[in-house]
Amino acid sequence: MDETQLKEELAHAAVLVEDVIRRIGLEPDKVRISVPEPSRGWSLLRGSAAVAIFLRPARPGEDSAQLRIVAPIIRIGAGDPQPLFRALLELNAGGLGAVSFGVQEDRVVVVAERRTLDLERAEVEFLIHRVGAVGDHYDDELIARFGGSRISDPS
Repeated sequence: MDETQLKEELAHAAVLVEDVIRRIGLEPDKVRISVPEPSRGWSLLRGSAAVAIFLRPARPGEDSAQLRIVAPIIRIGAGDPQPLFRALLELNAGGLGAVSFGVQEDRVVVVAERRTLDLERAEVEFLIHRVGAVGDHYDDELIARFGGSRISDPS
């Protein structure tokens, strides 16, 4: 793909994301977050999970821009994190439906990532819903088993 096609693909993906945000009942301009151009970002609450949606242009060697949806759900508690990490890996292997758990710094996140080539609105909607639903479902369970605190709770 040439530079113009990559820019058009990113713009098309942004239209899809903003359409889904409107279908959820939110105004895209009100949930937009600041990210370096030409990337784009939005943040919305799905249950107790704050879901961030990012679009970034293709990097060298990639054939497409990328859609990344991430929900930081808990701050990891004190103590040995290995049992938590094992549980997250087991949940990933158990099949979470297009999303997975990860760790960023001291936070457990739920993440989905996909290239934007051939992206459709239904898939954007599914991924946003799935990241939020998994985050909202597992945050309290993980805290009860391993300690920590919900990201959405005031510090």
